[in-house]
Amino acid sequence: MSVDSQGRTATLNGAKFEDQIEDSICELLEIDSAKWTEKDYDSKKGTEVLWKNVPYESIYGTKCRSEFLLAYDNREIRIECKSQESSGSVDEKLPYLVQNFTEKVPEKETIIVHHGDGFRAGAINWLREACEGTKCKVFTPTQFIFHIATLKHANNNQTS
Repeated sequence: MSVDSQGRTATLNGAKFEDQIEDSICELLEIDSAKWTEKDYDSKKGTEVLWKNVPYESIYGTKCRSEFLLAYDNREIRIECKSQESSGSVDEKLPYLVQNFTEKVPEKETIIVHHGDGFRAGAINWLREACEGTKCKVFTPTQFIFHIATLKHANNNQTS
């Protein structure tokens, strides 16, 4: 398999993973997703929605985007998905993501969902330790689904 083919496969696998996370959130919380635009975001303030491709300013002062911003139960939770099925460079970008998610994004809650067996030895442990005690949580897809279910349960208890 060529390098270009490997990169294309990794991108497709990452996109599938993001689609699965999006579908899970929307189904569990019974909400819609929408591509983020400033106009739509401003007009839908207070609406429960999963925003996609949401901008923020990075630690370098440049524009970045994360996969999702979950607006639910008067909370905004920024979510990034990281998938690495085989050896590659995704795990090398984790420190940059952690610094952005703990220091730069305005939301009070951030989540990194990781998937795949291709992360270097120690990368996920480092990620968990780096996020410990910060506003950033780290989950496998299964842990993430349980976390989202607790959000719904808490919301249902408040409205009952």
